[in-house]
Amino acid sequence: MNKPTNLLLLLIQLSIISCGPSTTEREKVNSQQPNSQDLKESLIQQNRQLIAEEIELIDAYVERHGLALDTTSTGLRYKIVEKTQGREVRLMKDVTISYTASLLNGDLCYSSDSSGQLSFTIGQSNQPSGLQEGILKMKEGEKAIFIVPSYLGYGITGDGICIPGSTSILYNVKLEKVSLQ
Repeated sequence: MNKPTNLLLLLIQLSIISCGPSTTEREKVNSQQPNSQDLKESLIQQNRQLIAEEIELIDAYVERHGLALDTTSTGLRYKIVEKTQGREVRLMKDVTISYTASLLNGDLCYSSDSSGQLSFTIGQSNQPSGLQEGILKMKEGEKAIFIVPSYLGYGITGDGICIPGSTSILYNVKLEKVSLQ
């Protein structure tokens, strides 16, 4: 290339650079943007707040209905309302349940009356972890109540059909059958 072309390219580069923000302006913009650690801590704090609010709603429901429920270390609330001497449930066992799943406001979402009994393998199912945890506390033939917080149920997205995001679920369950194998 000749000298005028080189000079022209140099002038174009300088004009482009000079049009952008100065180093001080870039530092100011960068200092105003949260870093990934700040963002992570903010999301964790927001999640804790949502969980605390949901637990308050569950506590109010339990008190309003006079329920004496036990609470697991994960936050599942449960009560075995009819006990039996039936077979115990273990991981990897197939179970069949009759159930209703409702929101705490009373709206019925799902029921074995309309959709039939539900059968699945404990620990290898896409059923909510809170439901599976509760069933592990039952014996064949028993009836139980579970209140499954959203983080043990369908999470912040819900199920896309009936259960909204960040919503607790009230299950009334009868453990109809536990597989022999």
